[in-house]
Amino acid sequence: MRIFSALIILLLITKVNVTIAQQSHDFEISKNLDIYTSLIQQLDLHYVDEIEPGMLSKAAIDAMLKQIDPYTVYYPESKIEDVRFMQTGKYGGVGTSVHRKDDIVVVSRTYPDFPFHNAGIRAGDYILEIDGEKLSGKSMEDISDKMRGASGTDIEVVYQRAKDNKKILVKMKREEVQINDVPYFGMLEDSIGYIKLSSFRKTATSEIKAAVDSMNRIGKLNSLVLDLRNNGGGLLIEAVKIMDLFVEPNELIVSTKGKTKAETNTYKTGMPSLYPDIDIVVLMNKNSASASEIVAGSFQDLDRGVIMGQKSYGKGLVQKVFSLSYRSQAKITVAKYYIPSGRCIQSLDYQHKDAKGDAIKTPDSLMAVFKTKNGRLVKDAGGIIPDIAMQEKEYDELLIALVKQYMIFDFATQYVISNDSISNMDEFVLTDDIYNSFIEFVKKDSFSYSTRIEKEFDSFVKQAKKDGYELSSDIELINTKIDKQKAAAYDNSKEEIKSLLTQEIISRYFYESGRVKIALRNDVEVKEAILLLQHNRKYSDILEPITKLK
Repeated sequence: MRIFSALIILLLITKVNVTIAQQSHDFEISKNLDIYTSLIQQLDLHYVDEIEPGMLSKAAIDAMLKQIDPYTVYYPESKIEDVRFMQTGKYGGVGTSVHRKDDIVVVSRTYPDFPFHNAGIRAGDYILEIDGEKLSGKSMEDISDKMRGASGTDIEVVYQRAKDNKKILVKMKREEVQINDVPYFGMLEDSIGYIKLSSFRKTATSEIKAAVDSMNRIGKLNSLVLDLRNNGGGLLIEAVKIMDLFVEPNELIVSTKGKTKAETNTYKTGMPSLYPDIDIVVLMNKNSASASEIVAGSFQDLDRGVIMGQKSYGKGLVQKVFSLSYRSQAKITVAKYYIPSGRCIQSLDYQHKDAKGDAIKTPDSLMAVFKTKNGRLVKDAGGIIPDIAMQEKEYDELLIALVKQYMIFDFATQYVISNDSISNMDEFVLTDDIYNSFIEFVKKDSFSYSTRIEKEFDSFVKQAKKDGYELSSDIELINTKIDKQKAAAYDNSKEEIKSLLTQEIISRYFYESGRVKIALRNDVEVKEAILLLQHNRKYSDILEPITKLK
């Protein structure tokens, strides 16, 4: 009886402590909300200039959320189209992407059959005004807001055509724009297919299925290269549904663990696999994240496919969108996810910061070891480590500068002006004559760049002069050598530059699907994937039980 009474007292004390702690927590929230409201009121009453409460609140919220993690984000009502696009791939707008060069807004691309494209606007044209307002000096965020809006609303655009510099006023209506998750699919070799998946929105699974079925109608599809490189993720449920296509029923794909019961779930395959016998190679790189890592990690943990490329990003956090007051919304991190072996591949610990205030990265020495379905050993290594590691493609300083300064983009614009069409993409070859024309184009422009050695030498010379050293003849000699090396870079990087030029030119005639397809010509990783899929024994051996850590 005494023991029973003691247990009752202990339970009551525990309940009281929990209640007190909750009341304290609730009071802390109320107190800080009251402080914030009081501050805004005092600023509005007494600050020397007029304040914009909405702008200040947005800045305060953004700063607060930065203390948590980069994925918890606030969206005011004006950004509601961004949330819809993130979830569905759809938004109200004109079907374009733009960039700024100097203070000019340049059309990067237009999407076929949407308002900008239908109005005759093309990549390389300049956007000067929207609804009577000049864009000079506007931020890219402001420009994006002006182009997006509810489907059916009017928009008036003044643009300058690249081919003749003519200024044209066009009136159009915004439409619901749909961006595909699969920009390209096609056969690589006999019985080997390829699918590029760029995101995980609501149509990702249906587009994957449509691509596989389409290739199967051409000929029996025995193997597939699934390209998740640079895919930053999206909807968790789409990752599960994609695995449902390739994996037998009742296999655990991912589990989530959050603060509430609603955010703690397990997700298993439910339907009989449509493609149980297709061999899979998944390509990924350091920018493959979130849902991409669920798919790649599930293929690996279930020994259902071979992962090739570089270690993935390491984002094991789940976000959910919540509605707030006045039609605003918030995307909040609600859980961590765990792939079939039990691994959480989250790379950074945002709850603990270093002396600089940056999230802490778990050292490799503390990574736990797990087992795949076949007993292969794998690590929760802050990302998915591929079964076959490929060296990351590195671009030299010249190539990076040419891209950043839009030299390749601008040359493609000039090429299109002189060439109305390309009859056959597969037969297009960027000749040395075209390449030499590009070099002349760059030389006539204001293009310039500095190498790392050049920057370091400039710093050295400045310090030497401060210290009183006379280095005139040495400086001239070294600068001459640097200039020779920079001139030689055009020959050293010729094939890489030609490849990017080809992709940009082809994209003007055949859009994003053409860009992806033509890039496969020189894709080392895709070629290695083909070789592996053609070598059945080697493919199978990788998935056999081993004790080597991955």
